Amino acid sequence: MALFGAGLNLAFCGTALVSAQLPSSDAIAQLPQSGSWEIQRTPSASTLYVPRFVQQAYKKQTRSPDGRPGKNYWQNRSTYKMSITVMPPNRTVSATEEITYFNNSPDSLSEIPFRLYLNAHRPEAIREKPIDESFLSSGIQVDEFRINGQVKAWNVSNTPATTLHMIKLDKPLPPGGSITFSIRWRYDITAAGGWKEGSIDQTTFFLAYFFPRVHPYNDTSGLDFVPFTLGREFNNDFGDYTFEVKVPKNFVVWATGDLLNPQEVLQPTYAQRLQESFTSDRVITIAQPAELQQGRVTAQSDTVTWKWQANNVADVAIALSNHYIWDAGSVVVDPKTGRRASVQSAYTEAAPDFKPMVEVGKRTLAWASTQYPGVPYPYSKTSIIFGGNPGADEEYPMMVNDQSNLDREGKPNYGFTRFVATHELLHSWFPFYMGINEKRYPFMDEGWTTAFEHLLAREDMGVENAIAFFKAFRVTTWSTPGVGNDIPIITPHDTLFGAGSYAFGDNPYGKAALGYLALKELMGDVAFKAALHEFMVRWNGKHPLPWDMFNTFNDASGQNYNWFFNNWFFSYNYLDLAVKSVQPIKGGCILQVENVGGMAMPFDVNVVYADGSKASFRQNPRIWQETPQMAIIQIKSNKTLKSLTLDGGIFMDFNPADNTWKGS
Repeated sequence: MALFGAGLNLAFCGTALVSAQLPSSDAIAQLPQSGSWEIQRTPSASTLYVPRFVQQAYKKQTRSPDGRPGKNYWQNRSTYKMSITVMPPNRTVSATEEITYFNNSPDSLSEIPFRLYLNAHRPEAIREKPIDESFLSSGIQVDEFRINGQVKAWNVSNTPATTLHMIKLDKPLPPGGSITFSIRWRYDITAAGGWKEGSIDQTTFFLAYFFPRVHPYNDTSGLDFVPFTLGREFNNDFGDYTFEVKVPKNFVVWATGDLLNPQEVLQPTYAQRLQESFTSDRVITIAQPAELQQGRVTAQSDTVTWKWQANNVADVAIALSNHYIWDAGSVVVDPKTGRRASVQSAYTEAAPDFKPMVEVGKRTLAWASTQYPGVPYPYSKTSIIFGGNPGADEEYPMMVNDQSNLDREGKPNYGFTRFVATHELLHSWFPFYMGINEKRYPFMDEGWTTAFEHLLAREDMGVENAIAFFKAFRVTTWSTPGVGNDIPIITPHDTLFGAGSYAFGDNPYGKAALGYLALKELMGDVAFKAALHEFMVRWNGKHPLPWDMFNTFNDASGQNYNWFFNNWFFSYNYLDLAVKSVQPIKGGCILQVENVGGMAMPFDVNVVYADGSKASFRQNPRIWQETPQMAIIQIKSNKTLKSLTLDGGIFMDFNPADNTWKGS
């Protein structure tokens, strides 16, 4: 790439994909001199918009302009101890809970916010999704509340949202201090019905977002009062969890974390099977429904208490059933140390597409641990749970809750079920390992996961099939004009209300994923992965903002990619190229490509020569850095050009009709 005259952006294509040599003097002499070839040089901005709350963080040195956590960075955390009782088919979940909250901030806190996600079931709750009457409940009912052992009133809150509850403290909690809350609470499970938690059938429950928790207080927005309205996801502090789940005998419990008492809850044969699965490459069926019904699997006291522990996680989820098939195996996730992770699945015979789930999980964790993101799976296990039909298709730390899928002929759709499970498992890194604020910046969560999903699919499905699937499932809605679908990715997601705006779905998923994949191509695989790893090292277990990510990529690579970040994440651009003109010259031709939509996208120039031979020349996104509106490409060949087509592949062109030129 070089600049000529008024800022021409030239790429030279020959037998290699892109030739770095300058054009010959003859070729330069033959460039058309008419005004139609003059391009105003308008380089993309080299600085990013930085909102005032981020500027304040720089001043306070909680965050650094180079993308690192600042020397004064802090975040609060909690420890949770819960004793939970669930007795299906009774749908009441009751529990006692002790929360110790640590104030690591420099501020004295006079009030503490509690998040009650399940209050979204209450009739008066604000919701941005349609629900039916079976979804409604009384939410979480608090029967007793104590602060440092003293009984306090719970039912007084000045918070204007049912899913947030503010507790006023008698005495402010000072910096470095801690406080203990004891809560006795209960709630009634509603039918799952396609939601992320609930009763899957009469004796199969999935518990998620189910316990009162302290809502984050952070260095950039302090107390964040955005209500939970079903459409967006979550933002939780990291914490340490110890919990026990009491259920009737013959029920199996799966949960986030490590099972602490397998010998107490399982009979010897089944405890041994579970233990063997932790080092097994093959899939072991731990228990079948008939074995559960015969009373052979669990301890046979009237109730059985399963004990769990999970440290430094943002959430926990629980599943339980008395008639699910339970499979397990394991896979090496850290080749350097040989560390393995347990992969488990639980499903009914009515969901045959879940039979391969342990193998799917093993493949996904092994690939992601070594390829993208290329960081060893950070947990000891994962469990993939059949969540009924319609189901949730949702991720949790060390847990996945997915539905079964059928194809158009009503047969099990193994491919799509695999795809969904893979996507949810890939969330283990983003958001969970990285502490992403999913409700405000889901493009840092769903976008990375969707990019990894596509890279894995290219290996497992083949490149052509992966491209076709990605275009159909992830890009089509953005490439078609819709309400708000050009809104910049950086737009806080909590300001996009409802799925009526296409940006609500496009920005976090396909649009952001394409941005990361274009960045990968721009930087090259080695530099891209090195910068990604540096970002993950810096911010693992913390709470990065988009500016921390962008600045880390610049700092780690030693390059300023702000022009690219502006183009993809801060603009109203879209994907649309056009062949402006093709001019024959000695030894080839000059192609003028207009970037109608403005996105710095890679693309192929596919040519057909008069003799029937073909060639394809890849164009890096860098071609748009200096002249974002237009690029000049020299195609070097002694053959006569018959036709030429621009092909963005997964970067779907809004108007492909103007992507082709045919010679006379």
